[in-house]
Amino acid sequence: MKIRILLIDADSQKDFPNLALMRLSAYHKAQGHTVDLIKGIPETPPLTPYDKSYISVLYFQNRDKALDLAFQLPNCTIGGSGWDLETTLDPEVEVMTPDYSLYDIDYSIGFTSRGCIRSCPWCVVPEKEGMIRNNMSVSDIMYSEHKKVVLLDNNFLASPNYRENFQYLIDNKIRVNFNCGLDIRLVNEENAKLIKETKIRDWRFKTTKYTFAFDLPQHKARVQKGIEILRDAGVNLHRDNCIFYVLVGYNTTPTQDLERVYWLKNHGVGPYLMRYNQVKGPDRILLHMSRWVNRKLYQFMDFADYDYSDSQECYKAHFEGNCTQRVWSKGAVE
Repeated sequence: MKIRILLIDADSQKDFPNLALMRLSAYHKAQGHTVDLIKGIPETPPLTPYDKSYISVLYFQNRDKALDLAFQLPNCTIGGSGWDLETTLDPEVEVMTPDYSLYDIDYSIGFTSRGCIRSCPWCVVPEKEGMIRNNMSVSDIMYSEHKKVVLLDNNFLASPNYRENFQYLIDNKIRVNFNCGLDIRLVNEENAKLIKETKIRDWRFKTTKYTFAFDLPQHKARVQKGIEILRDAGVNLHRDNCIFYVLVGYNTTPTQDLERVYWLKNHGVGPYLMRYNQVKGPDRILLHMSRWVNRKLYQFMDFADYDYSDSQECYKAHFEGNCTQRVWSKGAVE
């Protein structure tokens, strides 16, 4: 029987595709069903009658809105990390080749591995997926008409078959975006050569983009070592093609967060602040710092000179000394 299916991508941003919804679309279209996609959570339910609906929620802050909408939709299923860590696709759906027409994209997408070797307490991956293991090879992920791929691995360099997958990307001249970045603490002389030979791009495949993380201050020595190894291997890292995600608001002070920003700047690479989404209490200072960094204003002015709308008292309340000090950009942070 032909039925109408509604898919809702609750967290849709900049047209980045949702793999689970793409697999659901492929599954239902194979049954002869009609499939529609809505990006973002609509204010009111769609007028078109649907027989079955799915809502994918990746971010916890969208959970309540998704639940309110689900009550108004017939036969609705909610899933995704922002909803819970137990709901998964049925096995027959999980193996479907994604429906790339759903988002009209010209690149393949998938996981070569699931899980991670890290046990970062702010991350849902250890609880949701467990220890790292192989999932699919890049060759299996690639759609025949594509020469680009987005890999969603949580820790590609820790995956058992990362060398073989790197070599496939290199041999076939495939442009790749590592959506979760690469683990700088796992960079060594061997994989640095593979990184250099691989066409690593941003997710729009327009420019070269290397993405890593500097989550905690105590990782500084290993971050520095990784940068040195990559540069020694001939990887040309600079602030426009190399971004380090900097976790802020999780067991660190604003002063420690700012130190990492200036440390990365002094080492010639670009920071990008990621605010911990369950930070307790007011975090205006982190909001202002994020805007200053992520809009690249840090390249032109000190944070002390950043004129944000809230009172400068916000700055004074969080940092030692007065808000006119400019020690950070003068090399005081090593």
